[in-house]
Amino acid sequence: MMLLLLLAVSCGPRRISRDNMEEIMYQVLLQDQQIKYDHKLRLQADTCLVYEAIFEEYGYDTDDFLYSLEYYLAEPAKFEKIMERVGDRLDKEVSVVRAEVRQMQWRERLLRIYNMQPDTSRRPQPRVRPVDTLPLRFGGDSLRVVTPWDSLLHVPQDSLLFVRDSL
Repeated sequence: MMLLLLLAVSCGPRRISRDNMEEIMYQVLLQDQQIKYDHKLRLQADTCLVYEAIFEEYGYDTDDFLYSLEYYLAEPAKFEKIMERVGDRLDKEVSVVRAEVRQMQWRERLLRIYNMQPDTSRRPQPRVRPVDTLPLRFGGDSLRVVTPWDSLLHVPQDSLLFVRDSL
């Protein structure tokens, strides 16, 4: 009689421990995202039990998961703690992936810049003003072009100066 009672109890669904439930929920949410963004997996997900492999990895089946989910949903505080920890782990995972993506983008940019050949045909040509159009200042024995910044510097008065127009 006792043996039949043990068999009846052992054949029913088992409650998944809090730590295992956290791991399973983490894996289930990752699997959901993978299915969401992979078209081939989305087509296969309609025809097979996608979470069964996750449950089996931890030694459970779908009935155990549903029974445990019912148990934890009946006590919202426990389920909330589990999902908070799962959310924290997912946030950390997202920040790691974002950092890796930023690093890959920088590498790609640097490689593009490194491999880029300069296009000299589109480079603006400098404007050259003929010397004849510059107003001249006559002075001593040297010739000099005057720039707008020369007023800040000491300019010798005994030289032949070209005054560059600031326009």
